[in-house]
Amino acid sequence: MANKMMIQHMFKLGGLYKAPDGKVYKVVVSEVYNLRCFEIVGGNMVGGMVKIHPTSDLAKSLIEVV
Repeated sequence: MANKMMIQHMFKLGGLYKAPDGKVYKVVVSEVYNLRCFEIVGGNMVGGMVKIHPTSDLAKSLIEVV
């Protein structure tokens, strides 16, 4: 049986994650081929939707904001 990635277990839907550059993203859709996020500034979603591939270096560097 093939080893399947469980993206939903890696990134919480509605979760906030901080990138190394200090930007904070809210995950609104978590799928195998991409995370759809919005940048959060001052508690508000800003700008357009950002798509991040879940196995990219950026995704691996995201730290959950608790």
